[in-house]
Amino acid sequence: MTIIDFLLFVAVGCGVGFLAGLFGVGGGFIMVPILVLSYEHAGVSPSVLTHLSIGTSLFAIIFGSAASAYQHQKQGNMDWRSVFLIGFSSALTAFATTRLAASLSGGQLRWAFVIILMAAAIKMMTEGQAKAMKQLELSEKPSLKGLLGAGVATGVVSTLAGIGGGVFIIPLMYNFLHFPLRLAIGTSSAAIVITALFSVTGYILNGMGRPGLPEWSLGFVDLQRGAALAIGMLLMGRVGAYASSKIHPFHLRKVFTLFVLLLSIYMLLK
Repeated sequence: MTIIDFLLFVAVGCGVGFLAGLFGVGGGFIMVPILVLSYEHAGVSPSVLTHLSIGTSLFAIIFGSAASAYQHQKQGNMDWRSVFLIGFSSALTAFATTRLAASLSGGQLRWAFVIILMAAAIKMMTEGQAKAMKQLELSEKPSLKGLLGAGVATGVVSTLAGIGGGVFIIPLMYNFLHFPLRLAIGTSSAAIVITALFSVTGYILNGMGRPGLPEWSLGFVDLQRGAALAIGMLLMGRVGAYASSKIHPFHLRKVFTLFVLLLSIYMLLK
């Protein structure tokens, strides 16, 4: 990588970090396609470029989500019981799923990525404003079974799609576990750190010794691009989380879902 390339990825990380803090997502839905295009341009083997994009995305997500979670905690948007139950059940599932992900072709992973994104976007888009305004407090303690189930589902999604899982877990927490949206966003940010940490460990181990990986790769993690993205996400993750507390998330999520749908259509055509 040149210095210019490094700074461009820092800038991408800044944008992703802001969105990650604002919406409680990891940001992989943006980073994975950008990384895929970057590796295609660099001539990286098609047999590893999708796996490398996902692993590198997960690496950066750890840092961005940690910054977001810190700010959300300061603002009181955190339920630590749910963080640990969802986070660790998701993380263990994600770690186990990386073996499956490593055995799939890049095309299969892209299909999984597109299907998951479109389903999450459609679910968010059908949310009504009246319901959002009613659900402003956590009315009852979420069940253990519900939290563990959400964690397991998120772990599979996170690993196969290379995302932190926020675009999946937030609608799940809101619609089925009855979390207020802001609490779901903050809790998601912290749970993503745990999930991404286990997921990226699996991608590192399953990518060790694979032919066709570029220099500065640790398994399926590109340390150069990953570090640049992580720096940007650290810089802007807290800013996005702060903005989330000042702007009603419901209105912003309408724009967000449109973006996700357009991105998933692009990936499908690609």
